[in-house]
Amino acid sequence: MKKTVLIAALLIGLIVVAVGYSDSQYRTAIGRMAPKLSIEQCDSILTLDKFKGDYVLLNFWSSTDAPSRTAANTYTSWLRSHPKSDLKFVSINFDESEGLFKEIVRNDSLETEQQIRVDGTTAKAIIDNYGLEAGYGSLLIDPEGYIVAHNPDGAKLAAMLR
Repeated sequence: MKKTVLIAALLIGLIVVAVGYSDSQYRTAIGRMAPKLSIEQCDSILTLDKFKGDYVLLNFWSSTDAPSRTAANTYTSWLRSHPKSDLKFVSINFDESEGLFKEIVRNDSLETEQQIRVDGTTAKAIIDNYGLEAGYGSLLIDPEGYIVAHNPDGAKLAAMLR
């Protein structure tokens, strides 16, 4: 009897975890409307609605996650080499230390107006809403707010924005 209860409890636990994982991945699947985003800044609130009508590249990164930090640099370089691009770039950083974040933005010559650092409950909400528990990445969002690519490279960006 104890084995049956234990096995049932384990199966229920696996189902709950699987549903939670698949739900977060489903929310950011290509073709889906991008999840809501709301970040309070000094005197305003940044939302995706602000960018309706434009392509938006949302990049999520941390200084402790090398691939995501490299992506922040790669996208910044791409935008500098394509100054007439209509792409809006929002790069969201999850570093706990504001000093470290500022130093990396300066060291890596990232565009400060494109970089936003979040922490605490705001960071947790974004991580949960965008399914970033397994790692950071980026999403290309079309002018209507639908996700059209995950982690696009420069060639994909150029092709999508023609």
